[in-house]
Amino acid sequence: MNSKLTQPQLQKFLDELDALEQYRDLSDEEKEKIAKSILSSKYMDLRCDWAFKYILQNKEILTMLLRDFISEDIERVEYLPNEIGRASESDKNIIMDVMCYAKSGQRFIVEMQRQHKTSFKNRMLYYGASMLHAQLNRAAAYSTLMPVYVICFTNFKLKHESDQLVYRYMLKERDTGELYNNLLTICFCELPRLKAKKIDGLNDIESWFYILKNIHTFAGEPGDYGEKYKPVMEAALMNPLPDANKLQYFRAMVSEEERRDIAEACYGDGFDDGMAQGKAEGKSEGLEQMAKALVQMGMSDADIQKAIELAKNS
Repeated sequence: MNSKLTQPQLQKFLDELDALEQYRDLSDEEKEKIAKSILSSKYMDLRCDWAFKYILQNKEILTMLLRDFISEDIERVEYLPNEIGRASESDKNIIMDVMCYAKSGQRFIVEMQRQHKTSFKNRMLYYGASMLHAQLNRAAAYSTLMPVYVICFTNFKLKHESDQLVYRYMLKERDTGELYNNLLTICFCELPRLKAKKIDGLNDIESWFYILKNIHTFAGEPGDYGEKYKPVMEAALMNPLPDANKLQYFRAMVSEEERRDIAEACYGDGFDDGMAQGKAEGKSEGLEQMAKALVQMGMSDADIQKAIELAKNS
């Protein structure tokens, strides 16, 4: 457990779990296990939306990330409000993780998405198009539009026709591949595609993948992972976080979007045991144990039923 966290401080986090319906019926021991699984890490989990945004408040880190993934000489970035104003009350509200622009005029949207959601690709396209639309007022000329880049890191794989780390999409002619223009680029950076087991010998993009994917498991000092990325490591340290920010991080980690990963980590043994028992014995007891573990993981009734059917038929 984090040595700087006292029992009264820990209780604040347990109270947060009590306030959430999906954790309320767990035992005190189970709640403490969840809290410790989150707070005992030396570094925050940067796949968490809140933590990712937190470290990108540092302009040095944000500029370095953009340079590595856009491959352009970005001299300086300035932050934009992360909510795009709506043209009318009926327009969809858009709140993004990080929005900024470079001195040379390019606009950037940087997102972290932990769980796959329906129409995810459509949402990223809508974000980019909205950023283009937001550049022009009624009197502005179309020639003043500046390129927009949507850079999205995901903790899941999308379907593609090839296997690579970064997928970059632009508007092109279907048959010849001729570029329409460079005004909108959407990049998908799918973290599970990196197979490396250590950071040594990785290039810049691979190193970012490795850090974002694995930092919550790191135990060494910031400098152990390369001087270039030392600012990232220092910004992600858990202990220096003020109590208020640590509580915000914890809330994000146990939120609706993140809780399946947490439950899988805490109840993986129960899930695996249930699967093994149900598969080996073919008895209702094993399937019942598996179902209970899935409920604790927060899975929907429909998903639980599918899992049970798979276990019965395997």
